[in-house]
Amino acid sequence: MRRDFLACLVDTLLPGEPGAGGRATLSTGTAAGVKLDGGEVSHVDILCRLAARAGGEAAFVEASPASRAALMRGVEKEDAGAFRALVQAVLEDYYEAPPVLQALGWRGGGVQPDGNVVEEADAVTLARLDRQRTRRPFWRKLP
Repeated sequence: MRRDFLACLVDTLLPGEPGAGGRATLSTGTAAGVKLDGGEVSHVDILCRLAARAGGEAAFVEASPASRAALMRGVEKEDAGAFRALVQAVLEDYYEAPPVLQALGWRGGGVQPDGNVVEEADAVTLARLDRQRTRRPFWRKLP
């Protein structure tokens, strides 16, 4: 499959959005780094149907955004399950992309090493924990 066809498909699904109220702009799919692999076996059939319905990959790329969206809705009606799987794969990559996380105001990366601020336990909680630490085990030890 042609790279421009796959990129155009990603950007039709994820066209981006200008930021409002001081928020960063939400990137298009390709600007966020989302790449669709045309060789992915589970998506080949739906991608081929989409290209065929458009009159070829080049015709899909040259079509207006509204026409591409209409083509995609038609293919979705034919095989909602396969289309949903394609969209899900694209969305998973998109919402893990650092520019998208930043635009949404989410912190990128894992909890560690930055960690989250955890308040110290109050006296009541500490007393409960001490009571649990000192109680006998409620299980039998195996010989």
